[in-house]
Amino acid sequence: MRRFTEDNGAYERWLADNQDQYVVNAERSLNPNNLFLHRASCATINGTPSRGVRWIGSYVKFGGTRAELETEHPTARACGRCL
Repeated sequence: MRRFTEDNGAYERWLADNQDQYVVNAERSLNPNNLFLHRASCATINGTPSRGVRWIGSYVKFGGTRAELETEHPTARACGRCL
């Protein structure tokens, strides 16, 4: 599992190389009530950010297999668009 907290470029490179993986999108505070699980290919966490120029900032990302992420972040809710 990879954690992305600062380097937006590293996150974008990871996405490009891991489209078959998953991402948990989390507030920087890691509020367990606001964790979302996405496919790495989901447009809501991939491509051009809708709220600016960076994906990493007030939100952090965790990338890995679905099993890893669900084990580490059991309160993460599935994205309604991609899962």
